[in-house]
Amino acid sequence: MDNFTKKWQDFHEGKLSKKEVIEFLNFLESDLGKSCYQKLLKATWAEEEEIKSVKKTQFSKAPSSKSHIDLPSTNDKDFFNRFYPSKIAAFKSIFKYAACLMALLMVFKTIDFWPDRLMQESKVEQEIVWLSKSNPQGIKSKILLPDSSWVYLNSGSEIKYPENFAINRQVILKGEAFFEVFSDKDHPFTVEASHIKTQVLGTSFNVNSLFPESVEIGLATGSLRILNGSSGEELILSPGEASNIPTGKEEMIKYNIDPKKIAPWKEGVLHFNDESFERVVKKLENWYGVEITIEGDIPKEKCNGDFQKNTYLTNVLKVLGHALNFNFDINKNQVTINTMNMNE
Repeated sequence: MDNFTKKWQDFHEGKLSKKEVIEFLNFLESDLGKSCYQKLLKATWAEEEEIKSVKKTQFSKAPSSKSHIDLPSTNDKDFFNRFYPSKIAAFKSIFKYAACLMALLMVFKTIDFWPDRLMQESKVEQEIVWLSKSNPQGIKSKILLPDSSWVYLNSGSEIKYPENFAINRQVILKGEAFFEVFSDKDHPFTVEASHIKTQVLGTSFNVNSLFPESVEIGLATGSLRILNGSSGEELILSPGEASNIPTGKEEMIKYNIDPKKIAPWKEGVLHFNDESFERVVKKLENWYGVEITIEGDIPKEKCNGDFQKNTYLTNVLKVLGHALNFNFDINKNQVTINTMNMNE
């Protein structure tokens, strides 16, 4: 480490950043750091002995009278002034405190107090190793995170989280998931999805970013703070409240919702709530793992309804086709919806 003495003085005077402190303490643990520290102490005490020797030489002869003192030569005086007593005392003080501090750190190391924690914090700041879990279309899963939080991951969705999740509770979501967050006041739980970021301590909520232009968030329990990265606006949700977060700078609006209906999908219920046909098609593709092609005009009507667990795709399309006036054909995982000539 270059300029060890300067770095040590800055450390003692509190001039280093948190990251620099961690790096410096870790360096002191290395063989090179210990060597630099020992050399610094030896040089400091040697210089102090030299200063004492100079002072003793300068005043070894008593003055011949009270009114007369022989001053050293100009060069000697300049040398002596460099070690003015107040400067000497300050210089000694730094390294005496430093020696005590070093001894204290060695005690902490012996009882395994600081190294693990500092290494954990250093790992967060220096490098994040991400883990991921994903579901293909047609598959849902329940995931236990390292902090004991549960994630219900919808089909066609993915989450990423850091390897050291217990101290760095952040999740990146693509798609839709319901979170049951384990309470930990010292480590807030954050979820990033598209342009929004949520922060909680302990709560349960659903985030749907399957349609990034408007991310849906519903809160079942606890409290939730939402940050819209597009507008910089913040919103606080209470239990039984939800919001659609637009990508633009439109205002985020809260609305009430039955907490039991926030995430019916995790119970196997396919739910449509005043949704456009395009959104319905996207949900069906994810739910059943199929690819849907539409021939003809896209229906303009909004869709509402619930389909219970294990309802076949054929039955869902029959109900929708009757309501929206279309025919359909299923060939393995390829579905064709035909809205042409239905009114003739």
